Amino acid sequence: LISRVGVIGVTLMALLSGFGAVNCPYTYMSYFLRNVTDSDILALERRLLQTMDMIVSKKKRIAMTRRQMYQRGEDQNKQTGFWGMIKSVTSTQTGSENLTLIQQEVDALEELSRQLFLETVDLQATKVTNLRVQ
Repeated sequence: LISRVGVIGVTLMALLSGFGAVNCPYTYMSYFLRNVTDSDILALERRLLQTMDMIVSKKKRIAMTRRQMYQRGEDQNKQTGFWGMIKSVTSTQTGSENLTLIQQEVDALEELSRQLFLETVDLQATKVTNLRVQ
């Protein structure tokens, strides 16, 4: 009789302990959650849109510079003779140097936009989770 009561008691204590181990963190989780407001999400989305606008403007500038370089390249190819050859040797190609610098900026901005997008998604998921918990 004592062994049966002991088995029932240990089983009951194990069930209560398991319930407490799961229920306690769930109850106190709201203290550790980050409070996310709509203004936080809107500010981050605004930053993301500004970054996208900067990327578009820099890509436009790259395209315009390439077009100008292409047109100048055609003009230089039309100039033949001794002076055309000397002019092509002495002229500096600063456009290509600017293009690489702008392209590096675009790559950095694209990485920033990826991170901002992921952070926006994370904030929205956190807000949904906070609404469920509360």
